[in-house]
Amino acid sequence: MIRGGTICNTIVKIDRQDIPKAASVLAQVFAKDDPLYAHILPDEKTRLRVLNIFFHRYIEMMYPYSDLLTTSDRHEAVALVFHSEREAGTLRSKIKYMTRVVLAIIKSSPICTIIGVRGFIRGISILHSMSSSWLSMLGDREYMHLDMLVVQEQFRGQGYVSKVIKPLLAECRTKNIVCTLETQTLSNLPIYEHYEYRTEKIIPLTNSSLEQYCMVYKPEI
Repeated sequence: MIRGGTICNTIVKIDRQDIPKAASVLAQVFAKDDPLYAHILPDEKTRLRVLNIFFHRYIEMMYPYSDLLTTSDRHEAVALVFHSEREAGTLRSKIKYMTRVVLAIIKSSPICTIIGVRGFIRGISILHSMSSSWLSMLGDREYMHLDMLVVQEQFRGQGYVSKVIKPLLAECRTKNIVCTLETQTLSNLPIYEHYEYRTEKIIPLTNSSLEQYCMVYKPEI
């Protein structure tokens, strides 16, 4: 059961108690389809176990600043959307955020029993290099960030991406704010370009052929 409130007639907010279910859906999709996590976790046998822990703790960390969304109790699609106005930008709020980051890393430490301490540190280092720090180019402008979006394989081709993205972009147009995202999957670019996202920056991953495509949707004024 989804205990969060309805955002619109196509997406609902997932309550905190249901984070493990959302994390499981994200882990299953990213474990199979995402080149970045395949690079970080080359062993397919352990990848899903690690990602279940990682996404659970990551969502907990980001939950106060984000909306965790889905399309129904079946979790056909799951998205995590960060809202910049929920992070005040003060010294106190930055310290509070960094504390949440440290706690998330500590709570993710069981991953070390699966891939070892060296593998855990390597993963954190790679994720840091592929971070959202490029968003500083927006300055003080308010924005929404589509942190993660997945559709379960059996529900693909049925319009679930649109059910999530269209309400978000409608909100951006109403507020006159941008919506950003990142992807390391080249085949995702035409999908996001269909919704008028444009690539603003490409960040290469050191010692890898992977690139992070940083995309921005700008509403027409």
